Amino acid sequence: MFGLGQLRSPTWHVPIPFLTGEDRPDAALWREHLANRHRMGRELRARGVRDVPWSSFDRALGVAMTCFTFGLWIVSGAGTIAMFALGGAWTRAIVAAYAIASLFSARQFSQRVYDYCAALEVGERNGWGLIVKGDVDCARTAHIFCSHPHGLFCAGVSLNLILSRRGLDAVRARSIRLFVHSLLASVFPVVKDWLRTLGFQPCTAAHMRRALDAGLNAAIVPGGVKEVVWTGRVDRERLYLKNVFGFCKLALQTGAPLVPVYTFGESLSVGPDWLPFFESRRRLSYLIDAPIRYMSLTQRWLLPFPNGRLVTVVGAPLAVGERTENPTRKQVGELHARYCAALLELIESTKEEAGYGSQVTELV
Repeated sequence: MFGLGQLRSPTWHVPIPFLTGEDRPDAALWREHLANRHRMGRELRARGVRDVPWSSFDRALGVAMTCFTFGLWIVSGAGTIAMFALGGAWTRAIVAAYAIASLFSARQFSQRVYDYCAALEVGERNGWGLIVKGDVDCARTAHIFCSHPHGLFCAGVSLNLILSRRGLDAVRARSIRLFVHSLLASVFPVVKDWLRTLGFQPCTAAHMRRALDAGLNAAIVPGGVKEVVWTGRVDRERLYLKNVFGFCKLALQTGAPLVPVYTFGESLSVGPDWLPFFESRRRLSYLIDAPIRYMSLTQRWLLPFPNGRLVTVVGAPLAVGERTENPTRKQVGELHARYCAALLELIESTKEEAGYGSQVTELV
């Protein structure tokens, strides 16, 4: 019988195995994800914490902030398109005026707001985990944190590291700027202002170069939207990385070390992707550079809050040597190969500790 107890349970999800394939013999990744939900519940109980968003004031604020951000992440773009398509002349004029005005008066990063959100420790208070394996010292030089997999919201790297005081302290950083899709940080109303306040910036080479040259730490998701379509697969983890070289070129140009970051549980944190015709959707997603996959705003507690135990692992930084303004293809390729090997080794060496001992990861 469906009841409030199920809404509170970290193991509850919409049971549609005939669509998701979660009961297939090869659905090993999903089964481990579900087992880690149970583990999360046990760990919360062992700490004497009720698994409800209102178990503490700070936890309630953190959950509200997360749901607000991720909810806007999804609906802002669709809402803007709908207002243009269905709204009248005045509605279109207001939206256009807002967009133009924000170009000339963009919201600026607020260290005070950033610090307040980081102090909420959303990941830790909701049963997630952080494992730092490498000695990362952002106090000495700016670093590029490369996060995998993308998921829908980059929730693990955002709430376990970037917006976490304990995560920032572990890498000796005051702040880390996450670079996201340009539409989210530059075009879509409301969400872009909020993200800019938190220091999120458009993921372009020019923006990233300016930040790194100014001594700011950067976080990117190299797989981008092409990796999003792979999330939600129930059998194994797939990372879109074979044909992604821009982040290596940027590291060589700026001399910033590359830090591999991986979040276990991220790709299934909004549930399995149950839509049919995956291969056709994948090809179309690659073509239009926009993911076509299942998404839902009702996850943990039927809120837009990621479901599952997300464990973020931070590896050792890869030094890139002296700055090279015009690196050759060979230099970029060699660094890319080093990085891919380091990332896969990080995943393999920490998956038991993170609770995903049988996970298989491949690069696509």
